[in-house]
Amino acid sequence: MSTPTSLGGSGKEPVGVVGIGQTKHVSARRDVSMAGLVREAAVRALADAELGWADIDAVVIGKAPDFFEGVL
Repeated sequence: MSTPTSLGGSGKEPVGVVGIGQTKHVSARRDVSMAGLVREAAVRALADAELGWADIDAVVIGKAPDFFEGVL
């Protein structure tokens, strides 16, 4: 597995979370795919940060394991 240090970086480059976005909170979304949910959250995060796709270098996403799906 590559690490920032093995790729030539110091591993201490500054990063920041500048916007957040969440999808609509319901138990099931039949109107959109998983990829659509990711896009929905990303678009909302960009709007929150007042940025566009061209303004960012990377996107980090996360999803709970299926074991937790539907658990509130």
